[in-house]
Amino acid sequence: MKKLFFIVVFLFLAIPLFASEYTVSYVNSSRKDHLQIYQLQNRSYIDIYDLTRVLEARLDINPNLQIIDFTIFNKKCRFFFDNKWVKFGKKNYNLYNNIKIQDGNFYIPKYFLNLCANKFFPDRVVFNNNRIIVNLTAMEQYLIKRIVIDPGHGGKDPGAVGKYLKLKEKDVVLNIAKKVKELLEKNLDVTVLLTREDDRFVSLGDRTEFANNHQADLFVSIHCNASRNTRANGTEVYYLSPAKTTEARAVEALENDAIRFEDPESIKRYTDLDFILYDMRQSEYLIESIDLTEMCQKSLVKELGTKDKGVKHANFYVLRGAFMPAVLVEVAFLSNKWEEQKLQHKDFQNRAAKSIYKSIKQFKEKYDKMN
Repeated sequence: MKKLFFIVVFLFLAIPLFASEYTVSYVNSSRKDHLQIYQLQNRSYIDIYDLTRVLEARLDINPNLQIIDFTIFNKKCRFFFDNKWVKFGKKNYNLYNNIKIQDGNFYIPKYFLNLCANKFFPDRVVFNNNRIIVNLTAMEQYLIKRIVIDPGHGGKDPGAVGKYLKLKEKDVVLNIAKKVKELLEKNLDVTVLLTREDDRFVSLGDRTEFANNHQADLFVSIHCNASRNTRANGTEVYYLSPAKTTEARAVEALENDAIRFEDPESIKRYTDLDFILYDMRQSEYLIESIDLTEMCQKSLVKELGTKDKGVKHANFYVLRGAFMPAVLVEVAFLSNKWEEQKLQHKDFQNRAAKSIYKSIKQFKEKYDKMN
């Protein structure tokens, strides 16, 4: 009897027990499915044949080599019999539990879903709260792939000029913008364009027109602040909306003053009617712009240790025509003696660039996932 008891217990533990299931939905489709979760030796597993159906994957099992090739979205994951590793690209990832083979079925650890959602296919799979969302169609058109960085001023327009070191805004922001571009292209799968790559004048309207013509997904304009009050200091990031405070209106006037360097025909673009029409288009991206503004503000203050002047909004001409999420960054005050000294140093400029890069990365990760 004791021997029979142990045989029954062994068989009971060997058979996968149905524990729960995840609901599966598909982007732009009424299709619904479910994915069963099994318990094997108190560990959660998925039948690889079920997962093949749910993700419309391709399965190739080679018993001789004891490998399983699992192709999802044209990318291969390779499993190994009785092994806890999966190979994706050139790297191996730990599944924390071995692949199980029973009665001709292959069970892979549930943790593989986490890898799909967070590492392998973050733009295609969302996995949380017992729910899986799958996008089987190409998502390139929805992802943040092209970013325009706008170094303010340039050429005959020096921007703000420091009172102590005579540091010019146009030079500082160009250095920062180039570093942002370098960091983005090195670390993210994006194309980054600068509205100017050297010391030349670009009209405010041409900057956003450049972004629109290149179908940019984000527009970030980089500036240094200035004030008649030489004690004014700190960092602030803006999105497009009529200014409501005296301070915001002062910054708005400072940046919009660049139109005096433009020809009469160009200036006609900045009429009140134009603003209303542009604002109607830009309002489509208001929530995203505010979100990016908040991320950028937090990142800059944390990295630079500057005074947090908060997220603000103003009627900046340079943001008017941007039909995409758009923000304007005021890194620090050139009119402040101590901040001008900081702004002249490469280390400070690089840290400012790193902060802007981090906020864009955070924004991209959030919105790519949502799409």
